[in-house]
Amino acid sequence: MVRTYKYRNIKNSVNHQSTLALVEQFNGQVGKRCWASARAVHDTALIETLIDRGVDVSAVHDGESISFNKLVVLNEDLNKLYIVK
Repeated sequence: MVRTYKYRNIKNSVNHQSTLALVEQFNGQVGKRCWASARAVHDTALIETLIDRGVDVSAVHDGESISFNKLVVLNEDLNKLYIVK
C-alpha cells in the first residue's frame, strides 16, 4: 500500500515535467550503485512516463529492466533516446 502511494505521488510529479527534464533526471542516475525502494519507484515512473509520451526508450529499457550504465540524449524529431558514446 505504501509503495503504491509513493508511486502515484512520484508518477504525478514526473508527469508535470518536460521530457527533456526527465532525460536529465535519467542521466542523473547514471553510474549510481546505491539502490532503495524509493529510487526503484522513481525510475519506474520515469521510464513509464517517457513511454506514455511515445518516447522510444529501447536503448535503456528492454521491457523488464532499466540500464543506467550510459548517458542518453533525446532525438526530439524521432522521439527516441540514444546512448551517448
